[in-house]
Amino acid sequence: MSSTQTPAQLGYRMPAEWEPHAATWLSWPRREGISFPDSFDDVLPTLREMVAALIESEPVCINVINGAHEAEARAVLDVLPQECVTYYEIPTNEPWCRDHGPIFLTRNADPKLAIVDWDYNAWGNKYPPFDLDEVVPTRVAEILKVPV
Repeated sequence: MSSTQTPAQLGYRMPAEWEPHAATWLSWPRREGISFPDSFDDVLPTLREMVAALIESEPVCINVINGAHEAEARAVLDVLPQECVTYYEIPTNEPWCRDHGPIFLTRNADPKLAIVDWDYNAWGNKYPPFDLDEVVPTRVAEILKVPV
């Protein structure tokens, strides 16, 4: 996208949360992360339930650090239909993809899809490091081959 025009000027809009969408993106938590101190293993069944609920109606895309991290996620989700889950090697610091992930925009003209990449700073530099989280939208855009 041009830096001189806003997404709205280019005809893009952000769909409402309730509008149909292609998938839900998640970032799998890291045991060494700061999000679930002393309760990491307790969170995993809830993550499995969340993914199970999501795949009833749409695909789920999960960001993982590397192959070993993907294997950890697969071990938790092994009872679920794996054809509905796609793993992407997009390293993150923390699992809050709703905050650090891409914002998808749509329009009627080609390219119909674009991504907004806000400057992510972990809620005002409150939870460093966030260097990996900050680049997630751009990485997703590269994988999907859509403009940022």
